[in-house]
Amino acid sequence: MGADARLFLFDYELYQGDVLPAFLRLIGDGSADDWMLELHRMHTDGVSFNECLAHHSATLAPVEILKYCTYLDSDLAVRKIVSEPHNLYDCGWETRACRSGDCVVRERCPFHFLEGPQQTIAVDYLLRLFQMVVADRCLGPGQFLGRSIDCFFYWETLDELGVAPADPIRLLLQRLGRRGFLIGYEFVAGTDGIHGWLRPDEAKELAERLFAFDLPEYERSFAAMEKFKQVRNILEDRAVGLDFRWPAYEQASGSFERLSLSFVRTVCNLAAREGKGVLWGNGILHFTRST
Repeated sequence: MGADARLFLFDYELYQGDVLPAFLRLIGDGSADDWMLELHRMHTDGVSFNECLAHHSATLAPVEILKYCTYLDSDLAVRKIVSEPHNLYDCGWETRACRSGDCVVRERCPFHFLEGPQQTIAVDYLLRLFQMVVADRCLGPGQFLGRSIDCFFYWETLDELGVAPADPIRLLLQRLGRRGFLIGYEFVAGTDGIHGWLRPDEAKELAERLFAFDLPEYERSFAAMEKFKQVRNILEDRAVGLDFRWPAYEQASGSFERLSLSFVRTVCNLAAREGKGVLWGNGILHFTRST
C-alpha cells in the first residue's frame, strides 16, 4: 500500500474564483453546480452526491462555515500549521477534525467531530468530492516526489544544507504539506489526498530561496525531471519469473532526497513563470485530466 506524492501546478485563481465558492455553496445551502454534480457522477457510476448520501440515510446540515470557523481560513486551509513531523498514518478523521468546544455551529458543521455513522459517511463523501473538483478543475502537470512521503521528508536534507530551523523555507514547505490537513486528506488514516498548496507568490518565494542551496541543477522543465526516471523490477530475485516494474528517480552524484527537493524547486519555478501556485497531492493522479 502507499501513494505517489506529486507536486502539481495549481490554478489558485480558478480555485478561489470558481471551485471554492461552489464548494462553500454546497456546504452552505446544499446546492451543487451542474459541473460539480456531473463530475461526481463520472466518478460514482452515475450516482449523484445527494443520492449517495440518501442511500446511507446521511445528510449535510446547512452552515455558513467561513462565518464561524476558527480552524479554517478563507481558503479552507488550516490556520495553525503544525511545526513538527506527524505520522500521517495515525491521522485519521478523529485526529484531524475540529473539536472546538465553543463554536456555535458545531452541531451542524461537517468538520466538527461528532460520533455517529451518518456524519462519518457525509464527511467521507465531502472530502472525496473536494479532491475530485480541485484535481479536475485546478491542477496542471505534476512531478513525482517520492512514495508515501510528506513535507517533513526533507527536514534531514535541510539540516545537511544548513537551513536554519526558523528559515522561511521550512514554513513554506509546512504550508505546502499541511494546509489540507482537515479538508484535503482522505477520511481514513494514511497519506492519500491533498496535503496542501502554495499561492503563486509563495511558490515563487520557495523557488527563489531553494536556488541558494546545493541541489541538482538541470534544465527547468518537466521533461528534464523525467530524464531522472528509471523503471526497474522491485523483486530482488528475478528467478521466480515475476516482473514487478516500478518507477524510480535516481541521480548518480547525489541522494534522492536532494533530487526530490530540487523537483519541488523546479515545479515552483515553473509555476512562478505562469503566475500559478503549486499543490502537493498523494495518490490523486487518477483524478486529473491533464495527466
